[in-house]
Amino acid sequence: MKRLMRARRWLTSGAATLMLLSAAPAAVAQRAGDIEVAQAQALPSIPGARNGGGFLTIVNHGKSDDKIVAAASPVCGHVELHTMSMENNIMRMREVGDIPLPAGKTLRMQPGSGYHLMFMDLKEPLKVGATVPVTVKFAGGGQLELQFKVEPRDKIAGGSAMPGKGMQGGMR
Repeated sequence: MKRLMRARRWLTSGAATLMLLSAAPAAVAQRAGDIEVAQAQALPSIPGARNGGGFLTIVNHGKSDDKIVAAASPVCGHVELHTMSMENNIMRMREVGDIPLPAGKTLRMQPGSGYHLMFMDLKEPLKVGATVPVTVKFAGGGQLELQFKVEPRDKIAGGSAMPGKGMQGGMR
């Protein structure tokens, strides 16, 4: 009888652990080869806007450069790779063909500077607390299926730093 009770407790504990693990937040790091991605986040939509922004923290742990070459999501018409910069006190946003990921470096995307993903022609507004499924493809052949958590602007790319040499809004 004691064995049966211990087995039940063990199974109940194991089932609870599996439930917690399966409900892990979107900020959990994921890897594709030497590329590690964390803090996949998106901004909530501005009323009336048809586009949205997505931000990541990416570490290239490898000895070879890589790059993001494409992204896609079912929540929008298409995803563009973008960079943003200030020129003569004017914010300029441009589509780029890829986002470089130099070997041994960290890229931390944040609103207002550097690289980001643009969700073009949103099918519906992005709301705080929602998740946005995004497939990110790398030149090295890997790809990741990510869940971008829609967060308020002040929480995007916040929190603890990723391992590796990093720079906010760009690479070092």
